[in-house]
Amino acid sequence: MTKQKNGIIIAAVVIVVIAVVGGIILVLPDTPATTVVDPPGAAASPQPEKTLKIGYLPSTGHTLLFIANEQGYFDEQGLNVELFQFQNSAEGSTAIIAKKIDVGGFGPSPLVYASKGSPVTVIGGLMAEGSGVIALPEKADQLRDLKDFAGKTVATVRMSSGDIHFRGALQDAGLDLEKDITIQELASPSAVLDAVKARKVDAGVIWTPYMEMAQNQGLSVIAYTSEYYPEHPCCRIAALTESLETDRDAYVRMEKALIQAYRYSRTNPDGAVDDVLRYVTIDRDVLKTAMENPYSSISPDPNLNGVVQTYDLLKSIEYIDTSVRIQDHVDTSVYKQALDELASENPNDPVYRQLLEDYKAMNE
Repeated sequence: MTKQKNGIIIAAVVIVVIAVVGGIILVLPDTPATTVVDPPGAAASPQPEKTLKIGYLPSTGHTLLFIANEQGYFDEQGLNVELFQFQNSAEGSTAIIAKKIDVGGFGPSPLVYASKGSPVTVIGGLMAEGSGVIALPEKADQLRDLKDFAGKTVATVRMSSGDIHFRGALQDAGLDLEKDITIQELASPSAVLDAVKARKVDAGVIWTPYMEMAQNQGLSVIAYTSEYYPEHPCCRIAALTESLETDRDAYVRMEKALIQAYRYSRTNPDGAVDDVLRYVTIDRDVLKTAMENPYSSISPDPNLNGVVQTYDLLKSIEYIDTSVRIQDHVDTSVYKQALDELASENPNDPVYRQLLEDYKAMNE
């Protein structure tokens, strides 16, 4: 069921890697998808097929995208989905704005772009929490308190959830982010992990499953960002506002597929691990540990309340300077419509009922 495109965005240019599957060469089409017409006598399709190019990171934070693709939920919703991999959230959000992809699930970077006036709208979520601070064991013992980071060098991936919430925690502890600590911004969590292992920095901020990989390689997790900001949002589903306005139904269908994937992750956790393993190339046991990490959680909910809190944190740490209201760049009704439709079709399903309760708590 895997339908995956690998791309790297450099200066908003997509480089597509051609995949060979079963001897057949698959090439990304330059023309838009056309409506599939059923042959005479066949049952009519309930909705025309729509192609969506979706960006992702090779992380357990994007579990719902992987499950929806592997279990056929996108197909079920009449969507032809092409997945594109990025190294970090900033690259992915840039690709959305440049119209290289239609939608993506990235960290707080869509909020940063929205603060600068970019026409981007958050419509859903993928993961909450899921980041942490790592170090070699001997250094970890010296960094148990946030004030211990004074005078130290820490590597992060800019615009990642961990980066933002770690900076916020340092500031809350009384450290001056400009004077008291040196923060090195690297391109990927792998680069951060390598810098920590090579003793080029004192610590690093990465996300799951790289934290579990680090532990598997003998490093220590000093703290999880959820300890600083419980239940903070991470990866948000975002699209161009104009695309949402002109093709809302496609995004509702996409959200339905992600909600179905969430239900699958709750009812078939081992199957979910197998699906994610097709996109995150690490040892299965390490991946399973990452997906069971109590300091991260999977959720398709847009979590408006959490988005507002993160946006306020971005301003507090002077990551952004803006008068833009983030509420004007969040549309929770897309997700709510998708959830209402599924709950109506399955009125006795406990997973959908719980998601309805979660929606009230996080968005109203």
